[in-house]
Amino acid sequence: MNLIVPQQTFPRGTARTIGKERGDTLAARNRALQDGDVVSVTIRRSDDNGGATLQAFEIPYTRAMRVLDALNYISQHLAPDLAYRWLCGSKMCGTCAVRMNGREVLACWEAVEPSMTIEPLRNLPVVRDLVVDRAPYEQRVANFQPWIERDGDYAGFPEPLTHTEVKHASKALDCISCMSCFSACPVVGLSDVTNFAGPAPLVQLAQTALDARNSPDKVASALSVSGIFNCVSCYKCEEVCPAKIPIVTSVIEPLKTRAVILSPQLAHHALTFRSIILARGRIDPTELVFRVRGLKLLLGLGRALRMLVRRKINPVKTLFGRWSGASSVAARLLRKKDR
Repeated sequence: MNLIVPQQTFPRGTARTIGKERGDTLAARNRALQDGDVVSVTIRRSDDNGGATLQAFEIPYTRAMRVLDALNYISQHLAPDLAYRWLCGSKMCGTCAVRMNGREVLACWEAVEPSMTIEPLRNLPVVRDLVVDRAPYEQRVANFQPWIERDGDYAGFPEPLTHTEVKHASKALDCISCMSCFSACPVVGLSDVTNFAGPAPLVQLAQTALDARNSPDKVASALSVSGIFNCVSCYKCEEVCPAKIPIVTSVIEPLKTRAVILSPQLAHHALTFRSIILARGRIDPTELVFRVRGLKLLLGLGRALRMLVRRKINPVKTLFGRWSGASSVAARLLRKKDR
């Protein structure tokens, strides 16, 4: 069956739930189909006018069939002009990443489902069908100049490095540059209002920026163009990472810490947030807005009024409200964390 259907609007996608909770493990999906069962595959394809259509196929299931196997079957038997990428077929090169049923997967590693909609990665220009242009990602990585520059000579060879010195950088080295996290990130899609580089380029940066041997000036320069404090820590990048890299906890948060130390002007919002908790024992939205925005708040008076009407801010409570007795506890916890 080969059917063309009109272009549709695609949802932004939802976070993938834990596999065990919904029975969505690799073994469970392989048991759901038997040899010869029909697998329905709908692929988002480019048209001649620069738009997109959905093309539906039905293919026979074979044992332990992967998404890549389904694409290969369609290319060989039903649509020889289908464009998609893959190189190693064994979870090493990262080139076969696509979106399957609303989540980012490696086609070479993901088991097929009885019904699938396969789309190209988001947040990147589509070259054709499932092939995306990697240039925006590669340019962002190049802007970081991700190599080590030393302020001093080698201490010796082999150079001794402790686990503490390399634990975060070594996690980042597991990246296969599949860009699944770049596609899943909701902040990257707001490129017109934020300069956030995205999780995938930041993982590449972390390989050298979190290396104790790198020059602090070099690291500070790279972080200044990263927009790292625009990350909202939604963990969608970690959910889809096929290499299981804890991107937020072991890459982005340590990079934020480096930014606070090396370029505190980049962390104005975060440091203000911290100082309010130290003083009040709780966050005060009104004080946070006034201290972060300053006189710029007057330029957005309409927004400030809407926040006031919706009770997002309360200047009276800020000026006359009682401070929480938890400030001493907050101070002890935060200063312990600093050590």
